[in-house]
Amino acid sequence: MRLTQHVLCAIDDADAGKFDAALMNACIAIDATSKRLFPSERRVRVRYIKCLRHYYWLLEPMIGVGINFSETRFSNVQLGKNKAPDLAEIIYEVFRCSHAHGEEVPAQFSVVQSEGGFSSQLLFGPGNLHIPDCVVWALLSVVVFSKANRLETTAGAYYLSLGGDRYLIRDWWGREDDFKPIAEGQNRVKVILDGLDRFGRPT
Repeated sequence: MRLTQHVLCAIDDADAGKFDAALMNACIAIDATSKRLFPSERRVRVRYIKCLRHYYWLLEPMIGVGINFSETRFSNVQLGKNKAPDLAEIIYEVFRCSHAHGEEVPAQFSVVQSEGGFSSQLLFGPGNLHIPDCVVWALLSVVVFSKANRLETTAGAYYLSLGGDRYLIRDWWGREDDFKPIAEGQNRVKVILDGLDRFGRPT
């Protein structure tokens, strides 16, 4: 499948409430985007995480929970030897790699449905993290707005939304410079989550 097909399939799946399938397609589209964004980097993990961190300015308002993801470390969970991963590492290690290897996402991690309107919440506790379903749209926004994908084209009325406004995907491929002021206007509250290790981890 082409990158654009993964984007549109992710939207169709999300609209149908198939969030695991939607997230899988979104994660694959990030894979292709990161390869284009950092063509000299051959290590998949490095370029994938680097891509997500590069677009935290976009992921933050699109996920919509008011968190500074650049500086927040989820010290309540551990990924291998990494005792305090950030969101990019969690998305790669837990969601992207699970789907890519045909494995189920571990039960202590999940995508949860947002409840009405534009509200979303992050749920966490000892050894677990559950992220709102709008992470799908956040990842798709990286794919659509990234300059790396400026040559892509799609038709139809598919759109991304932020702050109540809709942005037709067919008109916004690669226009991150135009979208960045819009995203920053919706991203004024950014809280650093600290001390999450006080939740401890399951033994």
